[in-house]
Amino acid sequence: MVNSDYSKMFSCPKCGTMGAIYVLKVSGDKIIVKQRCPKHGGRSFKVPLIQKDQFIHLIRSAVFRCYKCGQEAEEKFMKPSGPWVQINCTCPTHGKMTTQKIWKTIYTEISSKAVAAPEPTQPEPTQPEPTQPEPSPSEEKKVCPICKTLIEEIGKFCGTCGAELD
Repeated sequence: MVNSDYSKMFSCPKCGTMGAIYVLKVSGDKIIVKQRCPKHGGRSFKVPLIQKDQFIHLIRSAVFRCYKCGQEAEEKFMKPSGPWVQINCTCPTHGKMTTQKIWKTIYTEISSKAVAAPEPTQPEPTQPEPTQPEPSPSEEKKVCPICKTLIEEIGKFCGTCGAELD
């Protein structure tokens, strides 16, 4: 699928208006999108997770948008909740909007409030690298049993696919 097809997919099939995304969830190898057109109401569709870089700009545009009029809206509140981030945006015309649920890993990519990871630094070449002891089983990093993503943070859910971790 090419970019132009994704532009059509993220627009209302009846009028072509870009609607507001109010739920965005990763499920396996798909992203489930629930979107509402200001004129024609809600709809749901799926897009392939592996190709998200081709349409992440469309997700960004549709998440921060008023569901009543389609205008760009400003994020005012954000609260992490398990694999989700709950956000509230404010429309210049309609004020505060209802809470939106966005998958945490997608939110991190689209939010201007997301903190970028620091650049890794190289060790000084004059100092020998200290040897690390082998990690004990309790110190080993976990891997998600569903999507096989390396789990960096301790938590109950995988940040990529949302699977419950042991």
